[in-house]
Amino acid sequence: MDKNPHKGHGQRVKNRVIKEGIDSFEDHQILELLLFYCIPMKDTNELAHALIQAFGSLAGSMV
Repeated sequence: MDKNPHKGHGQRVKNRVIKEGIDSFEDHQILELLLFYCIPMKDTNELAHALIQAFGSLAGSMV
């Protein structure tokens, strides 16, 4: 039994983008998805939240 609760999370997020569109996502969720492509096989949620907190928004974290 796999005890990794994050297994498959990236694919679930990609599927949600396809189904709902990126406009349904919050800033940290969009950043998490972008980070996932840069840092595959890692949970990027915590990093996305930290960047949003540090820079104030998705736009601010992309500078």
